[in-house]
Amino acid sequence: MSTPRRWTIAAGLAGLGAVALLLASGCVNHRYRHVSASEFLDLARAPMQPAFATAFIGSTNSRAYLSVWSAMPSSIGGGEKVCSCSLEELPPAIAAEIRAGRNPWPK
Repeated sequence: MSTPRRWTIAAGLAGLGAVALLLASGCVNHRYRHVSASEFLDLARAPMQPAFATAFIGSTNSRAYLSVWSAMPSSIGGGEKVCSCSLEELPPAIAAEIRAGRNPWPK
């Protein structure tokens, strides 16, 4: 194989690696985070807006989950994120609703 062809292949592989790295870092760029009970409640109670919305996703035995969407560009924190909070940190009445499989914040 000639030297120019080797350089072309090497440059192509390096370019593919760079693209893969950028895509991977964009996919895992803070799309899930644990929040305090007060922040979780503030997000859950927030009214729908044209550029911001939240929705109760569900729960596990120990955590509750919200989908938080923002119309801001993803490069500055927009897009969809999932936030969670421990059920033990939430007020007992809300935690009981969630454990019973009901959405405490119907919109």
